[in-house]
Amino acid sequence: MPFLAQKHMKTAENRLVLGLFSLFFLFLQSCSAPPVLDELNTFENNRWHMDSTITVEWAPQDAETPVFMGMYVRHLSDYPYNNLYLFRTIRSSQGVEYSDTVNIALADDLGRWNGTGMSTLKTVFAPIGGGAVRFRDNERYTLTMVHGMRDTVLTGIQDIIVKFEQVED
Repeated sequence: MPFLAQKHMKTAENRLVLGLFSLFFLFLQSCSAPPVLDELNTFENNRWHMDSTITVEWAPQDAETPVFMGMYVRHLSDYPYNNLYLFRTIRSSQGVEYSDTVNIALADDLGRWNGTGMSTLKTVFAPIGGGAVRFRDNERYTLTMVHGMRDTVLTGIQDIIVKFEQVED
């Protein structure tokens, strides 16, 4: 078989596998409950300025159902560090409800990127808090995050996705 024909068949096989994987992923996504909150915060030119605060606001609809809070950090493989320090605070009208400083390991000790992703974009998940929580009804909450790295402008962070999901019984 000529080389070009072999290459064309290999490309077609790759597309078929990718298509089947995509359908399977969509099927799995359709089986789960929709997230309570799903917000994307993108940084222009993959540059996060030290004074730029991520702010997410929400009002819970169901105080009886516990919510698992998490976030995804998407970064480029040319990010200059192996970690990311974040200062996170959740406030309500009654004051600070939760505050922490988290060190997210984006790479292991040998410099291999953690998380998932192909090519130059990697995604790492980090929970917010110690587990599922219940929020009060008729209350508005605000999550704020800033990076705690020493650089005034942190390069290589593409976006932060904040996602809250109801805990399945």
